[in-house]
Amino acid sequence: MQRVISSFIAAACFLATASAQGQGTFGSSFGAPDLLAPEQAFIVSQPQADVIEITIADGTYLYDDRTIVQNDAGDILKTERTQSEMYDDPLFGPTPIHKKRLRMTVSNAPDLMVLTYQGCADIGFCYPPQQTELSFSR
Repeated sequence: MQRVISSFIAAACFLATASAQGQGTFGSSFGAPDLLAPEQAFIVSQPQADVIEITIADGTYLYDDRTIVQNDAGDILKTERTQSEMYDDPLFGPTPIHKKRLRMTVSNAPDLMVLTYQGCADIGFCYPPQQTELSFSR
C-alpha cells in the first residue's frame, strides 16, 4: 500500500512540475521563458588540479554561500574566488551571487573533491542544489 501511495505522490509531483513549467505568463505557454537544465545553466570545468571554473549562463546566477568544495571526508576546503556581487534576494535579503563566471582556486587541493552549488534563473525559478565529483590526477 505504501508503494502505491508513494508512486501516486511521485506522479502527482511530476505532473505538477511539468504543468508549472509549461505555463508562462497568465497560465499559457505563449511567451513562456525557456528554462535551462542545471547542467546547461552552470557548466563546471577543472582546468588545473587546484582550479574550478563554473560558467554561468545568461539569465541565471549562482549563490556564493551555497557554493562549497569538500574533500572526500566531507571537510569544507578553503577557496579563493572571483569577486561576487550583492543581490537583493526576495527570500534571503542581500546575498552575494555570481553571474557569468565563478573561478575558485582551492588551497591544498586533494585529488578528489566534491563541488556543491545552487543558483537561480532570473525568472524566479531556483534550481535544487547540485553536486559533482571532481578528480585530477597529478
